[in-house]
Amino acid sequence: MLQRADFCFSAVMAEAATKENLTLDGDQLSLIADLHTLSLQILQPQAAVKGLYVWGRTGRGKSFILDHFFASLPLCEKRRVHFHHFFRELHQRLNAPSAPSLPQVVAQMTQNCRLLCFDEFHLHDPADAMLIKVLLEHLFTQNIVLLATSNYPPDRLLPNPLYHDRFLPSINLIKQHMTVAALNGDRDYRERHVSRENGFCRGKLLVQPTRRLRATLDLPDVAEHPQPLTVGYRTLHTASRNGAFLHFTFDQLCQAPTSVMDYLTLCEQHRNWLVEGVPALGAVSPAAQQRFINVVDVLYEKQCRLTLIADCALEKVVEGVELDDIQRTYSRLLQLAREE
Repeated sequence: MLQRADFCFSAVMAEAATKENLTLDGDQLSLIADLHTLSLQILQPQAAVKGLYVWGRTGRGKSFILDHFFASLPLCEKRRVHFHHFFRELHQRLNAPSAPSLPQVVAQMTQNCRLLCFDEFHLHDPADAMLIKVLLEHLFTQNIVLLATSNYPPDRLLPNPLYHDRFLPSINLIKQHMTVAALNGDRDYRERHVSRENGFCRGKLLVQPTRRLRATLDLPDVAEHPQPLTVGYRTLHTASRNGAFLHFTFDQLCQAPTSVMDYLTLCEQHRNWLVEGVPALGAVSPAAQQRFINVVDVLYEKQCRLTLIADCALEKVVEGVELDDIQRTYSRLLQLAREE
């Protein structure tokens, strides 16, 4: 690892871009400059350093740049975690017997941390939103530097008009203690670079496959009756008995009241998922749309292989969905191999 005095993030990214044969655009160069400045501040014994909130559309290079920043920064007191995973741990600690208070749990989870990186800071659950303020206040009071990526600017977090006003104090904290940087270049780099290192990207997208194709791919049929599956203290239902795939229909997974916590728990034991009967999402409820988005997010983050069977072409699947998150979902599903 580089010594602190020798670290230059701009040089790290110049080398990475050359290796990948990439020409960095203006937004990317500006973000790299911001991160270079941030690294110099973090590596100095300063009392307080402003964090960085990076937002932009999918495929614009956020993960590419942040991956290199976190990996190369010569700092031991750092933690990087997906937003969903952090809140799963937070809820588990709060629900444990004799659990300490929320501020104490937050302090435990960020102990000995100088830099906390949140991947995909996306907020839809009003209950989680109410916890965020306590988390942010703790981080900024303890001079823990927060680095977050999102598809949304701060003002568009928790967009539901029924709850958005309650989240304004947290948005103001973000603006006060973090520099907001946009990454919105014209090029979608995911269209050029499909990472087969992520197990998710080794999955398949099928549209109304024939029985012959299903047999060729060893895909199970939907059982006559739903199969119960215990997840924590709950019982979900799957489309067939556990075999090579964890097999759900869209209705079982997204029309039923499932949660991100369910998906995270299932990913621990099941690395190969089959989800079928995915309709044109514009015809289902926003709640079902959001669950589908969340499923894809979790499977992508946990690098689980997904075989998706849709009723129509992918473009039709996402057509008419007004949730902004659907663009991230579409970008990720484009990375699945198509089978005719």
